Amino acid sequence: MNSKSSTREEAQEKLTPKRARAELVEAPPSLESSGDELSEKGCSYEDTFPDGGRGWVVALGCFIFSAATVGWGYVWGVTEEYFREHMFPGTPDSVLTTLGSMPCLIMTIGGIVAGKLADRYGYKPLLAAGAVIWVASMLASAFCTEIWHFFITMGLMQGLSDALIFPLIVALPSQWFLRHRAFATGIVVAGSSIGGAIASLVYREMLSTIGLRKSLAIFTAIDAVSFTVGYLMMEERRPASKRSAIVWYDRAFFRDPVFWSLALCFFFTVFGYLGPIFLLPTFTVEKAPGLSELMSALPLTVLNVSAALGRILVGFAADKLGPVNALWVAISLSGLTQLVVWTFVSTYAGIMVFAILYGFFCGCFLSLVSAVAAKVYGADRLAGLSGLLLLFNAPGYAAGAPIGGAILGATGNSWRVVAVYSGSVQILGALCLLYARFKRQPKLLAAY
Repeated sequence: MNSKSSTREEAQEKLTPKRARAELVEAPPSLESSGDELSEKGCSYEDTFPDGGRGWVVALGCFIFSAATVGWGYVWGVTEEYFREHMFPGTPDSVLTTLGSMPCLIMTIGGIVAGKLADRYGYKPLLAAGAVIWVASMLASAFCTEIWHFFITMGLMQGLSDALIFPLIVALPSQWFLRHRAFATGIVVAGSSIGGAIASLVYREMLSTIGLRKSLAIFTAIDAVSFTVGYLMMEERRPASKRSAIVWYDRAFFRDPVFWSLALCFFFTVFGYLGPIFLLPTFTVEKAPGLSELMSALPLTVLNVSAALGRILVGFAADKLGPVNALWVAISLSGLTQLVVWTFVSTYAGIMVFAILYGFFCGCFLSLVSAVAAKVYGADRLAGLSGLLLLFNAPGYAAGAPIGGAILGATGNSWRVVAVYSGSVQILGALCLLYARFKRQPKLLAAY
């Protein structure tokens, strides 16, 4: 055995959980065959992944689920504006942004439980449960009349549904792809942006013409059909015999400084993520008064379209340059866009430029979570590990946008202060990632 192999085995003993001792840090085992079995068959690890074919159908099914659930969260700015003007005038911005952030918070907390259950019992039962809860939440929201009603339906129920769905749909493509793993996952997460872009335009127009109840009833029917189609497309490649036992607390991860580098990266990044998305409609109306409903909604739509393109292209780049490198670049540019562009925007044209630039980079970290986790720790129990990393998003989802709203109110609508706050915490998140990057791969220009 050469020195390189010895070094790899020593790292494996220190950094990999006991239940996954056979897994190499840089080359995780197949979900269907062990390393010994592959050697006997004369094939490499990469040969065990289809990297296409049926995998693209599975990715499309995940894309549909992403568009219907997480995509709906990206139109919260439209709902918030409608609540503020028509249903709950005088309600503090911090209360409304808290309602908008609540599904993300519950998703990140519940996602770790859903991921571990999926690793043990399979993905599709949990996806079906999430779809049913989502449809019920949309239908119930159509009949809500008080703000606390919406905290139950749009907050609690939709958050529970997101927790059952999102960690699974970002992890499932990893069972079908290796060389194109980040690209396929980027397509899935791009579904949320495309769904949000389409819904933000249609939803705003529907609210102004037929009202909230009928609008939500129509979306309920659309979601029910979409879930049925998407569910039939999805399939888990891992056989039932390869499902792992539930390990609720894996000390090996928490003892590894690399894990904490990744966790702190996501922790800080999310604090600066949702604020610009939730507050963009209000920012647009304030900086460019007198616009039509369509023109007021257009920047948010452009942001979501740009986000879809960014997640796909950054995912493609991640397969070439490495997912950890791509994650660092995306988070850094997302923060810099807020610090350098948003702080100086004062016209409608400037708002559109910011929407394009920020949208392209802002949500790429969501599509890269699973690819980064698989690169650093391997594909074993990926849904559970992805859910664990997403857990560190919870504080940012819960408090990031409300803090931005509170800062806006406390500073007399100083948008520059809000932009500096959210941009700075994202830069801090990018700095935290550097430890994991250079600890695992010290070479500056290496693809990792």
